[in-house]
Amino acid sequence: MEKRKISGSIVFILMFALIFGQLPIGKAAADGPVDETVLAIADPVKAEFKESDQAHWYKIDPSEKDLADFTHFRIKLQSDQELNISVYSSLEHATDGQTFDRYNGFSYAKNPAAIDFPIAWKGPYYVKVENHNEEETETDSNTGISYTISYEGVTLPPSDQVAEEECPAELSTSERENGKSILQDLRTIRDGVLQKTEKGKDLSSLYYKTAPFISAKMMFDKSLRDGVYRDLVQLKKLFGDVAENGASSTYTVTKEDQKAILSLYSAARDSVPESLKKQLDQIAEDIDIANLTGSKVSTILAKAGLADSAASSTPESRYIVKLKDGKNLRSFSSKAKAYGAESVDSFKKSKTFKNMYVVELEQNDSDGYKAAAKKYQTAAAKLSKLPEVEFVEQVHEYHALSADTQYSYQWSLKNNGKDRSANADIQFEKLQKLLNGKALNETVIAVVDTGVDHTLADLSGAVKKDEGYNYIGRNTNAMDDNGHGTHVSGIIAAAADNHYSMAGINAHAKILPVKVLDSSGSGDTEQIAYGIIYAVDRGAKVINLSLGGPYSRVLEYALQYAAEKNVTVVAASGNDGSSDISYPASSRYAISVGATNHLDLVSDYSNYGKGLDMVAPGTDIPSLVPDGNVTYMSGTSMASPHVAAVAGLLLSENPSLQPKQVEKLLTETAADVAFAEQDNPGSDFDDGFEEPELPAPGYDFVSGWGRLNAYHAVSVLELNMKVNPVLDHYKAVTGKAKSGSTVKVLSGGKVLGTGTAGKSGTFTVKIPAQAADQVLRVVASGYLAEASLRTVVEKAPKKPSVKRVTNNDAYVAGKAPSGYTVNIKNASKKIIGSVKADASGTFKAKIGKQKEYSVLYVSASKDAYRESAEVKVTVADVIPPNPPKINPVSDKSTEIKGKTEAGAQVAAKVKGKTIGTGKANSQGEYRLKINKQKAGTTIIVTAKDKAGNISKASKTTVQDKTPPSAPRVYAVTNNSTAVKGKTEANAEITVKAGKKTIGTGKANKKGEFSIKIKKQKANTVISVTAKDKAGNTSKAGKTTVKKAK
Repeated sequence: MEKRKISGSIVFILMFALIFGQLPIGKAAADGPVDETVLAIADPVKAEFKESDQAHWYKIDPSEKDLADFTHFRIKLQSDQELNISVYSSLEHATDGQTFDRYNGFSYAKNPAAIDFPIAWKGPYYVKVENHNEEETETDSNTGISYTISYEGVTLPPSDQVAEEECPAELSTSERENGKSILQDLRTIRDGVLQKTEKGKDLSSLYYKTAPFISAKMMFDKSLRDGVYRDLVQLKKLFGDVAENGASSTYTVTKEDQKAILSLYSAARDSVPESLKKQLDQIAEDIDIANLTGSKVSTILAKAGLADSAASSTPESRYIVKLKDGKNLRSFSSKAKAYGAESVDSFKKSKTFKNMYVVELEQNDSDGYKAAAKKYQTAAAKLSKLPEVEFVEQVHEYHALSADTQYSYQWSLKNNGKDRSANADIQFEKLQKLLNGKALNETVIAVVDTGVDHTLADLSGAVKKDEGYNYIGRNTNAMDDNGHGTHVSGIIAAAADNHYSMAGINAHAKILPVKVLDSSGSGDTEQIAYGIIYAVDRGAKVINLSLGGPYSRVLEYALQYAAEKNVTVVAASGNDGSSDISYPASSRYAISVGATNHLDLVSDYSNYGKGLDMVAPGTDIPSLVPDGNVTYMSGTSMASPHVAAVAGLLLSENPSLQPKQVEKLLTETAADVAFAEQDNPGSDFDDGFEEPELPAPGYDFVSGWGRLNAYHAVSVLELNMKVNPVLDHYKAVTGKAKSGSTVKVLSGGKVLGTGTAGKSGTFTVKIPAQAADQVLRVVASGYLAEASLRTVVEKAPKKPSVKRVTNNDAYVAGKAPSGYTVNIKNASKKIIGSVKADASGTFKAKIGKQKEYSVLYVSASKDAYRESAEVKVTVADVIPPNPPKINPVSDKSTEIKGKTEAGAQVAAKVKGKTIGTGKANSQGEYRLKINKQKAGTTIIVTAKDKAGNISKASKTTVQDKTPPSAPRVYAVTNNSTAVKGKTEANAEITVKAGKKTIGTGKANKKGEFSIKIKKQKANTVISVTAKDKAGNTSKAGKTTVKKAK
């Protein structure tokens, strides 16, 4: 169906700018809905166009059941002739003709259009079917064009990417030799150049009008298709250069290129009606399309307004200058103009930016890039030396910090480990249970980004649309034209449990949209600084900055202003995979956030290094984009809003928190995800210079203080938890928590002590004294909350080093400061040995042999008041168990019983092969299940204690308890003097007549026997039994004496 679907931009419209890319549809010409027909799910409607240039309108009103059961409506249009279909999210958008490219379709015979429309708006949704066939023929009659329209509910996973769709340029080249490379260049140009300018986007409206006419003509005119192809091949070098160099392309248009451009323009113009010809002519006139020969592409793009200033072929010519307090602007301006300043404008009327000005240096189109850059740098250096100037800074460009789109659903909120690392999430489900029903304050979180689409159902109630601002367009419409800001906002505050789309983290957040990045995700110093100040002044308590670039003193001023106003700033660390954190994340006034993946490891692309505060889920994060779909994106841009959302929750719980307190709560409750690499051949910080400084205890340069745990962070406030400083010689951890809370102190995964907060809300948990820099976790739980705070032991005196102590040792030996008294205590803290370290620091204290696994505490004291932290020593078990006792085992036995050391692991083997294992109980009794063994088999049994010591082996031989089978007795007559037959080899044979033994003997090694007897009377019953060497007697084999013939 998509083979001929027209949903990309058409090559002819954009050729005037020498770019033949694809633009998203923004606004199509349309009348508002009229006489719309209501569609019902799975109920097709048949209709017919009876007049030319007609549009039919339909309406879809999603029900509560639809919201609960489906993610999308799949809308289908089947027609015999070419018809357009468009789907709109609201009456307003339908009236304005505003929709997204993917929600426009094109159907014709045997090729229905199908549009998957997300149930992401409150509805109703409007569907428009259009007929433009009058432009395709010589007649005005288009009666009898019938079609069928229907829709069904479907459930689709979050999307990886928007599928590539064909456009007229693709129709003309799709099967050509050079078509593939040309189309790849066109798409690169589309994304890298055209989407960075508003003027480029304005062409999309014209595209929508012209696409059906041009496309239809190309479908049925082979000569036109061939001509277009030849022209595109001629322009292939131009495309390639622009695709590689963007708006900075220095490619010069040749005479042959000029001919191809005019030919394409003529083909486009000849395909459309008169009304559109006028618009095309105006574009051609604006760029002087007939006189492009000899012009550079960069010049043509700039002239047409299609080049992004930040990506142009000249370096940035704007500089921000801060004057010293009390210095005269007039004096500076006159001097600045002498150094090439074209204009000096006030930066912003704000106390924060007092005495700051934007200086625009003179530009000369004849200068090359390097020459211009050098000229600007020289001028800036001269300006910085003026006595009025405090500093000069070039205007920098910053970018949204998202990376890729991929994989599975909202793992960052709930992760049960089914196909990922369990608990790699932020513990959102427990957080929801904790906050359920609580009336918290709303907190304003500013998303300083590409804008936010507030029309989506999941965001409509959370976005302060009337209070946002757009610093790109310099207006109050902060709608998102990129998708990045909406994705970020969805992570923070998408409504939960409403059957739409997804769940955001913070149900108590209000999003203040501040647009400082353009449609390409780029923005400069001024815009971002303005945006930060605006957010602060409009009441934001948290600012999310999912963007980054080089250091800026101007932005630092803005961030300092936010800090002074007690606004918490959260910023993305960057996606370069380098050890340099992007700015503003590297600012002291921001919480810098790196990204983790579903394995609970720091993502490879995440910037790291000194100054990284923490990490949060950032890879394969699904969230909303403006077209209503839930889409996967990856990057520290996605990690930052996780932290911003939780920062907002903390402020909703306690609005009086200061930014540093918020940061402390987030970092002290973060989960440790540091990964100790074993096979890395080099260090991440190996730059050939001095060794990097060691990180603070609990801190890691790659993951900061750890991965966000929202549940623990909010629980700290719910439990009113506080941990007092822990010193090296303390034997307890003290603090406050909600009365009745259970408190544990852990070192790694080991519980050092447990206690309960009393009625006064204080707790004391006894623990062994910990070493300096030891990282402890103090965990308080109760009332559905669980708070885990990291605390580091502030100091620790030097502890003695103690050699391994076993249950075979009578001494404790080791090293301690010379002259120190070394005390050895048992588990009851009673001293059982004491000695002074000699001049070399060696000590050896007699204690007597200790029982395995008994605990000793060793400390070194300078005097009675200055005792080191204790070293806990567990006596190692090096003495193996005694050989196990084995009860008799027969060839009928299915288990082996016996006795050994309590708790020992017991194993039985035959010829080196294990036939049974088990564990002795607390009484030392064991029972091993085995298969029956042959009589005479030797079984070896050993016992291994929990220390791994293995006993000497005990042996037993399987006893024979199985009698032979009843002997087989051959025929016996009244003349026989022997009884013959067959039985078990070497068995003892007894022959009886009645109860009287009449003969005995032994079977040979083949089991054959012949027992001498006296002749017996006919009809005498003879019974024969066999007894093996173990004494087991068989059942009798019987025969009756027959009369001899």
